[in-house]
Amino acid sequence: MRSGDEFADRYVLKEVIGAGRSGDVWLAHDKVVGQDVALKPERVDGEEEAAVRRLLGEPRAMAKFRDHPHVVTLFDVVTVPQEKGGDADGDGAGTRTYWFIMEYMPGGGLDRRPPVSPVRAARIGAQLADALAALHEGGIVHCDIKPANIGLTRHGTAKLLDFGAAYRIGGTETITVNGPFSFTPDYAAPELARGNVPRPVSDVFCLAATLYALVTGSPPRGGEPEEDAAPGRTESNGKDAERLRYWRAEQGVVKLDAAAVGPLHPVLTAMLQRDPQHRPDAAEAKRLLEAIAASGPDVPTDASTTIPQDKSAGRRRWRRPLIAAALGISAVLALGLIVVPDHGDGGKATSEPGQSRTEEDGSDGEPQALIGDPHTADVCALADLTALEQFGDAEVDVDYGNFDRCDVLVGIDDKTRIDVSIRLRRGSPPEGSKPSRTIGKIGIREEDSESDECKLLLTNDGETDNTLVGVRVNMGKGSVFGGDATLCAVAYRAAESAAEVLDQGPLPRRHPAYKRASLAWANACKLLDAKALSIVPGLKVDVPDIGVANWSCEWSSDVDDLDTEIAFFRDQPKSAADDGTAITLSGYRAVVEPDDDTCAVFIEARRYSGQDAVTAAEMVRLDVGGQRPTDRLCKMATDLAASAAAELRAR
Repeated sequence: MRSGDEFADRYVLKEVIGAGRSGDVWLAHDKVVGQDVALKPERVDGEEEAAVRRLLGEPRAMAKFRDHPHVVTLFDVVTVPQEKGGDADGDGAGTRTYWFIMEYMPGGGLDRRPPVSPVRAARIGAQLADALAALHEGGIVHCDIKPANIGLTRHGTAKLLDFGAAYRIGGTETITVNGPFSFTPDYAAPELARGNVPRPVSDVFCLAATLYALVTGSPPRGGEPEEDAAPGRTESNGKDAERLRYWRAEQGVVKLDAAAVGPLHPVLTAMLQRDPQHRPDAAEAKRLLEAIAASGPDVPTDASTTIPQDKSAGRRRWRRPLIAAALGISAVLALGLIVVPDHGDGGKATSEPGQSRTEEDGSDGEPQALIGDPHTADVCALADLTALEQFGDAEVDVDYGNFDRCDVLVGIDDKTRIDVSIRLRRGSPPEGSKPSRTIGKIGIREEDSESDECKLLLTNDGETDNTLVGVRVNMGKGSVFGGDATLCAVAYRAAESAAEVLDQGPLPRRHPAYKRASLAWANACKLLDAKALSIVPGLKVDVPDIGVANWSCEWSSDVDDLDTEIAFFRDQPKSAADDGTAITLSGYRAVVEPDDDTCAVFIEARRYSGQDAVTAAEMVRLDVGGQRPTDRLCKMATDLAASAAAELRAR
């Protein structure tokens, strides 16, 4: 076949524009309708029925989605028999060639284009995720998403090409021949590389690897051989190099340059999870990518690219009882900011309203350079509403939990919300961990996580103190929400925005300050002494785990896994309607709330007018947990609460 030849009495060949599995792909002009088309050959030997059926599976799959704006259109399939020994294109062994007449992509394949900005990649990714969602709903997994299998129209619209490796979900065979390497190892999900049955989220992994390559110029399977190779594997020759590629694919090896992909990093991290259950589905990936795409115009790749911060957006207020009732889940993202070193005060509260701890103890203040006195620090300054509103409507909630936190409620829809909690607490980063991304002097580290959570740490890499931010994301079972991957994306975005604030310097002070009557100026640890704690068998009263500003204390026991915690707590006033029992302790209203292996008692210390004039309460919370009957746990918790209430009254 040569340029200028006429094919099937209709198509005039113009030039070769690519190479397929069975020969050159041609650009041709359709004389009948007057448009350019692409001609792709696919051959099958003889008349083997199974081989023909598998080969024709590709155009049949494409035909199912011919009306989708991001799937290349198949116009026709033309069959050309070949005479034995007379195949003009080469093999001449009694083969039959099927020519796929397809929509021409004048923008070419994405494998032939220079790197694009993260925002541009997000827009392309959202279009492809939309196509994948349709494929998956139709029972098909593409299996081979990569830059070469994505074309661009004249106007830059992305479309999926080449369904030759597609797989019917729940079927027993691939739509086309599925050999041992019917995927591209540099982009393939680990389950594909291991030969497991493809899943819809396998395409999500491949898409993320593709988007990373679009921005950086190479897939996320780089790295020096000695770093990634399995024992005994080398790259001494081409065969070893190929084996290494497949080994990396099987192990799910990925290395992301967070600075290079900028705002895409949290979404790609979620999509590239090694465990398929932790990835978002295609529909959720589309939503996340659309949020990034909408964040700004196409811009050059820049490590400093961030979503503009606009804190003036409208707010809508949600209370936690509504969330629990609507979801029946626990969706918590906790940012723990560890800032306060132990000054050896033995649990003594050292600050009064308006007086910083640094002023009182005469220290130079360096360990608290970023936070300062936690009694006066404005924790909510770490909460960036605009950064989280890419996931849904976001609103700050300043009247929940202990004084060491500030919450943001993110509404995904009317029934699905995420709780973003920013917390101050003590601690140190794990040894040997390294930042996956650095924002100024603040490093973001990944932590080992369970299957239903995502953990990150923010550390002050420019200091030698114990300042860090811990990010934990957890979603309860039974939720119909997009899942863990979305929570990890939220965690990364929240961590990045908090890191940006920390990198700018000390946190602002609260205005107005806590009132003098507030529990914020009290010492929770001093509300229980050794005599009171002795009612819990085996409790190690001399070695409590003391929280920030003495706002909480926890003790453990070697007997029946018992543990006890006292902490301050803010929320709407508790009542017996909250599945608890109302009691009175030293004149304070209190509510006992039992659970399977724990019991909590809430002592209402004072009410106040909270955010939006909603009545809120400061409480002392007593928890006792362990391997004892619930009624026994509640008896111990109530006795401890009685002691705490008496001490609180005498304060």
